[in-house]
Amino acid sequence: MSHSLKHIAAARWAISAIFLLNGAGIGLWAAHVPVVQARAGLDTGVLGMLLLTIAAGAMAAMPVAGWLTTRWSTRRATIWSTVAFALATPLLIATSDVALLFAAAFAFGASNGALDISMNANASEVETARGTPTMSSFHAFFSLGGLVGAGLGGLAVEHGFGDGRGALALSGAIVVALLLSAPRILPAASHKDADGGSHFALPRGPALLLGLLALLCMAVEGALVDWSALLLTERTGATAASAALGYSAFSIAMAACRFAGDRLTVRFGSPTLMVVGGISMLLGLLLAVVSTHYALSAVGFALVGLGAANVVPLIFAAAARIPGMSAGGGVATAATVGYTGLLLGPPVIGWIAAHTSIAVALGALSLVGAVIALNAGIVRGAGSHH
Repeated sequence: MSHSLKHIAAARWAISAIFLLNGAGIGLWAAHVPVVQARAGLDTGVLGMLLLTIAAGAMAAMPVAGWLTTRWSTRRATIWSTVAFALATPLLIATSDVALLFAAAFAFGASNGALDISMNANASEVETARGTPTMSSFHAFFSLGGLVGAGLGGLAVEHGFGDGRGALALSGAIVVALLLSAPRILPAASHKDADGGSHFALPRGPALLLGLLALLCMAVEGALVDWSALLLTERTGATAASAALGYSAFSIAMAACRFAGDRLTVRFGSPTLMVVGGISMLLGLLLAVVSTHYALSAVGFALVGLGAANVVPLIFAAAARIPGMSAGGGVATAATVGYTGLLLGPPVIGWIAAHTSIAVALGALSLVGAVIALNAGIVRGAGSHH
């Protein structure tokens, strides 16, 4: 590698900042969903369609971003998708015209999907340059950003800046932070992948299996975003405000465990971490649905967060190292399949819940933990760190 240690360290913090900013934008949007729904007068069905449009935008952009990272460089792709994301976020939050809202939702989803692929591909180049597992800490910054963005978004809404002014301020901050980080983002030392590695391909082989495991893990994450509060109010009789804290238990546990993830990977190896993660998700979901005590259910959600924390970072790190594929191509393939889980998880769980109960639906989801634990060896197979 032709990068000095100082450059690599600077590049690590620069791309960590991008992960943090991306998480903050997502958290900011999450905090504004009820405001946007009320202002545009959307019923639940239309709001569901709006959220699906965001997801569709992301899935449409991911393969393109995988191709762009190989065509340009992960650095250029990351910088431009961050700019697009910073523009799309306040647009989505400030729009009240329904047709424009759907266009803004697609743009927000597309810029987020493109940024997701570019920054993960760049992060994998930094990990390779450092020669030690680093992927979990990048995802930790994303989780931390989500908590910060949701907190700031909540404050903005509470103090009457929910009309988009709060979002505009954060977007300005994202642009300033990008200008500061951009010069330090790792440029590819060589375009060895550009000719040797393929771009996004139709998922098959290791990329498909990694993608499917990511899909299952993301389905759990998506389901908890949408259904954890409902489970807590139904099963434990918690108030809406304290039910929202159940999801916070999951988020905070996830962020904390991601900061420890790289050290754990070095210590125990990726496959072991996947097995423990899967088992923790399994036990956590079972505890959350069986318990009728609020505190115990919250502990269950925290266990799911601890378990799920490092599954996706380990999968992305492995996908970036698939022989014969560029880092961006591998990550794009696994992430596009994985992202489907974030989309399909909540409605499928909703459908099962409608025919049974929310507890049965989330309980069934605990099987995902078992599947992840049983297939943990795949992260070794795709060329992992020893």
